Amino acid sequence: MSTAGNSGRPPSVGRAIDAYHHLLEGAAGLTTLRALEDELRRIDLVFGDRPICRVARPYFLAESEAHWLARSIEVLMQAFRKVYRSLHDTPEVRAVLRLEPEDEAILAIDRQPFEPDAIARIDGFLAPDGQFRVIEYNAESPGGIAFGDTLASIFKTLPIWPSFARQFPTRTYDGLGNTLHELLSAHRASLGRAEIGHPTIGVVDWRTAPTRREFEICAERFAAEGYPSRVIDPSELRFDGHRLRAGDFEIDIVYKRVLVKDLLAHGGLDHPLVQALKAGAITCASGFGVHLLYRKELFALLHDPRLRARFSADELHAIHGLVPWSQIVREGECTHPSGGRSLRDFVRENRHRLVIKPTAEYGGTGVVLGWLVDQPTWEKAYDAALLDTSLVQERVALGRERFPLRQGDTLGFADYYADINPYIWGGTRSEGFGCRLAAGELLNVTAGGGSAVPVFILQDG
Repeated sequence: MSTAGNSGRPPSVGRAIDAYHHLLEGAAGLTTLRALEDELRRIDLVFGDRPICRVARPYFLAESEAHWLARSIEVLMQAFRKVYRSLHDTPEVRAVLRLEPEDEAILAIDRQPFEPDAIARIDGFLAPDGQFRVIEYNAESPGGIAFGDTLASIFKTLPIWPSFARQFPTRTYDGLGNTLHELLSAHRASLGRAEIGHPTIGVVDWRTAPTRREFEICAERFAAEGYPSRVIDPSELRFDGHRLRAGDFEIDIVYKRVLVKDLLAHGGLDHPLVQALKAGAITCASGFGVHLLYRKELFALLHDPRLRARFSADELHAIHGLVPWSQIVREGECTHPSGGRSLRDFVRENRHRLVIKPTAEYGGTGVVLGWLVDQPTWEKAYDAALLDTSLVQERVALGRERFPLRQGDTLGFADYYADINPYIWGGTRSEGFGCRLAAGELLNVTAGGGSAVPVFILQDG
């Protein structure tokens, strides 16, 4: 069962996929699929009410690809840091975000001495020609880390894995180990010294979140490492001026999974979590500063002529190589290199190569793919985008691969689009990857119908 679409990637990837699929032939395929499904049910590894993984093969990256991706993303993150600083020291740049007074107030509260995006993720696509393109920066304690770790452990127990691993040695990353390391590093920075004893950790997000099982896995891992931890709904929090608590559980570190904008919508600046951070009573990672970083305007600022002089030659190379052209939707001149006309005219004439997306949404909300709609719908989307803060961005080529999955009572194969998402630690260091699959071009597990898969690195030799 050969796989298509890997012409620009290392040959080892295609060989590994073919070998894996060959091992699934005959009865071994259904046996492997049942073992995967049984283990997913046993540990309740679900997103909402559906299994987090629907396919019976990991995503493979060659060692050379993983190394190149990590180093390239680290250079890009240097540029992100400069954009972040420009949002603080250049009023006309900050004005691009159109922040509300409440947004400005919560940003002013957080003065923690570490990068706000302590645990983050770059979302992008590795195209069939081997080129990687970035489409989002998920800076607010992104999901998927614990799911990816757990799925990797499950796949290593599948019946065909020993045979595959003998032929293709692989390695994976310890995403939750990195997560704990960043939380403790942030706490030491806040204290200004090494912590005494083992601080407690509250994993904070809504109890109705479809990723709640992932929060539980995080808390279980932290507790197993000796750091008492609980999953806590923001409504459970209380602050007495000295300690943040949920019932009888006193909290030293908040692993903040709740989004800043959702926290503001349910309690505003008087929320106990906000007040505890204002008083310096907790360490909160990621910090409220991610309210500036998760917004898609950053991609337009990377291409903004006003900031070009701030970037080094390596950073400019990373920007132009990794980040598709992007511009905030406003009436005025188009900044695309082809230029020479208004943005409205450029967008009208180039529907098949453009995307419109709200800058402050997530989960695929409000995204319009120009090549999937007709011209009147596209022009209405542009007019609607003028009324809000939205981004127009050049289309990115998506990679497709064949994956094995259940088709009724048999094991079959289907083509999926796959994104590959490097994790970022401490705002600067790239290590490890997440991956999501979807039958359509809007890849997001939140949107439904997708599948998470673990990423395995094919070791050289």
